[in-house]
Amino acid sequence: MKTQPYLDEMPKPSRKRKRPQFGTSTAVVLLFVLIGMVSQANAQEAPDGEAIFNQSCAGCHGMEGAGGRGPSLRGQLRHGNQKSDIAAVVSNGLPGTGMPKFSFEKNDLNALVAYVQSLSRASESTPHPSGNVAAGKRIYESHGCSGCHKIGNDGSAFGPNLTRIGAARSYDYLKTSILNPSADVPENYQGITIVTRNGQRYSGVRVNEDSFTVQVRLPNQRFMSFDKQNIQEEIPGKKSPMPAYQLSAADLNNLLAYLGSLAGSPNGSTGTTEEPRLR
Repeated sequence: MKTQPYLDEMPKPSRKRKRPQFGTSTAVVLLFVLIGMVSQANAQEAPDGEAIFNQSCAGCHGMEGAGGRGPSLRGQLRHGNQKSDIAAVVSNGLPGTGMPKFSFEKNDLNALVAYVQSLSRASESTPHPSGNVAAGKRIYESHGCSGCHKIGNDGSAFGPNLTRIGAARSYDYLKTSILNPSADVPENYQGITIVTRNGQRYSGVRVNEDSFTVQVRLPNQRFMSFDKQNIQEEIPGKKSPMPAYQLSAADLNNLLAYLGSLAGSPNGSTGTTEEPRLR
C-alpha cells in the first residue's frame, strides 16, 4: 500500500521568475515616450501669458493689445518697452489713469510681461494723428469742452478728467468718444434723472448710492444727495450726457492731436507735449 508523501517531500514550484527581455529598439521607444511625457507636463505647468492677458488686460487694451478703453500696446510704449518697465506698470499701476495695480505670482507676471513685450514689437494698429496741437486746443476751447471736463486745475468736474487722457486712452477710443460718446460710457459718469415726489426733475451724473440716498452731480457742478423716501422715480440715462460732435476731418484730427498730447501728472499739471502721443 502506497503512502501519501508528506508535504515537505513534494516538489516545490520554482520561485525564480524570468525577467522580461527588452531589445535596444524597445528601450529607445520607451525613452522617447518618457521624454515626451515630461515635456508635456512642463508645458502644462508653464503659465500662458496670452491667456493671462486676455483674462486681465484685454477688457481695456483690446485683444492682441490693439487698444480700446485703454491705450494700444503696440509699438513704442510710453513707459518703456523693457521687461522691467512693463513689470513695474503692471505691479504698481498708473496713478491718475484707469490702470490699476495687479498682484500676480512671479511666473504669471513673467509670462504676462513677455507677452506684452511681444505685442509692443508689433506695428501700431492705428498711426498717430497728424493734426496740429495748438489748433486742436482752440477747437477744444471754442466748443466749450471745459464746461464739463477738467484739464489740470481748469474746467469742470462734471465729465471725465482729461489731464492724462492722452496717456490713458487710445486714438480709436478718443475718436469714438467724440463722434459717438454713447458707445461706451464710463461707469462713474452714467447719466441719471431723479424725479422727486413733488414732481421736480434733476438730471446729472450718478456719483454714488447707498441704502438711504442717491448722490448726483449736476451739470453746474452742484452736488445733491436725494433721500430715497422722497424719490418718486429714478430714470437711468440711456445715452451719454456728452453730445455727439460733428466736426470736419481737419478739426477732428486737430482735436485728437491735442487730446493725445495730454499726459499730465495726477498733481494737476497738464504736461502737454508738442507732439501728439496717443499711447
